Amino acid sequence: MIDKSSLLMRTLRNRHDNAVWWWQQTRVRRAVLLAFEAENPLALDQQLKLEGGWPDAIDPSPVVLAACDEGYFYRFGQHLALSSAAQSPESRVHLHVYDPSEECRRAIDALKTRCEGHLTVSIEGLDRNPHPAPKSFFYAAGRFAVASRMRKDIAAPILMIDADGLVANHLSAGFAGLGDVEAGFILQPENAPLYRKILASAIYLGIVGDMTAEFFTRLSDGIGLALAEGGHYHVDQIGIHYALEWCRQNNWGPAIHDLALEWSDYDFRPESLIWSTKGARKDRYEELLATVETL
Repeated sequence: MIDKSSLLMRTLRNRHDNAVWWWQQTRVRRAVLLAFEAENPLALDQQLKLEGGWPDAIDPSPVVLAACDEGYFYRFGQHLALSSAAQSPESRVHLHVYDPSEECRRAIDALKTRCEGHLTVSIEGLDRNPHPAPKSFFYAAGRFAVASRMRKDIAAPILMIDADGLVANHLSAGFAGLGDVEAGFILQPENAPLYRKILASAIYLGIVGDMTAEFFTRLSDGIGLALAEGGHYHVDQIGIHYALEWCRQNNWGPAIHDLALEWSDYDFRPESLIWSTKGARKDRYEELLATVETL
């Protein structure tokens, strides 16, 4: 009898979602190496065609960043924004929404009013989408270019999280504790699958360090190149893994901080900063939402 928790069974379960086969991993690794070994960053983030709002450049208040399509905006993104404004008004929240309809744009305007100045929203079409139809693979990878561009544009730290997260408590003390951090990821080296060695539901982009901005530019480039291959699998978590591996081997890049799970808690502890409703945990979303959204 085959153990359902074995590497083989996990690979088979995730074969339509993540880069589990050697040829998929080779493509992602090749894209990341191309980005990090280039003499100068490709800076694909500068090719973004954005409309809408953007966080104020000189405001030092930290920014919580998430990206979503219209469906996720209605189901999750708007509630993330409201939970952030309600639970942590000393920080800001920014949503990046892909290809919203006119009706959704009106909903975005209404949401900004409810958030009372704490929310900005940028909008992007589907020019970067390599698939015949919009796919979650694009939404998950496309956000890295947005984060990279924002890192260069504003003076505040950025925490990029998944749109199905909820801000559960004040974030000010947590952000203060990251004041000297250059780049933060939730590291899970004990996991065997390469795509599970990094949890991409919370990524910290600091404001200190000489190489921080360039690192996130090159990371965005690598993930963008892998995305452009059009593969039907996620490239973000495994792309980060290969990027950090290259940085260690070449003694280059910012100091990497291991973010605590309080920034993306899927056990929903009351003292955590952000709750992450991944996978089957979405069944508890409405229950959790009732405890954090008060605007």
